[in-house]
Amino acid sequence: MTKPVFHGVLTALSLALLLVGCESVSYTAQFYRPSTARVFPPKPKDYSVPIFSKPPDRPYTVIGRLSFTANASYDFMIRAIHYNTRLQGGDAAIMLHEDIEQRPYNYYVPGYTSYVPVTTYSFGTTNSRYCGPGGPTRRSEYGTSTSTTYLPAFNPGYMGVGMLTLRSIDASIIRYK
Repeated sequence: MTKPVFHGVLTALSLALLLVGCESVSYTAQFYRPSTARVFPPKPKDYSVPIFSKPPDRPYTVIGRLSFTANASYDFMIRAIHYNTRLQGGDAAIMLHEDIEQRPYNYYVPGYTSYVPVTTYSFGTTNSRYCGPGGPTRRSEYGTSTSTTYLPAFNPGYMGVGMLTLRSIDASIIRYK
């Protein structure tokens, strides 16, 4: 794969991962890479998975690796490690690397048209000429009227800059010997 294509794929994958925060941790199983051909039975859901910051003192074998970046909370990332360790039959996990990165992003809110009510009040005297059976007469009347019209008002769109928090983890899934 050439470098530009690889970077394009990496960018597309990064953008796709931004939505992981809205998904359940089962979605992260696609980021697990086995280190061995041997398959182990999953651990029960109530199995408490220890996560070490350095290798444990007792002998172990690395059975796989979980590595991904997402717009997700720290709690989500830890739950993803627990889920994948249990799913792959691991006894524990070793956190190899974790990182937090703030990235600015641009957003655009499009303009829209709203309608504002404008009410007009009229009052005054009106003169009219009346032609009836008694002949033409002049009449004078006082009156009021109200009229509401809706005028369009354009609200312009705008651009802004937001901050996106990306968390990355890289953990080895291990089994004790």
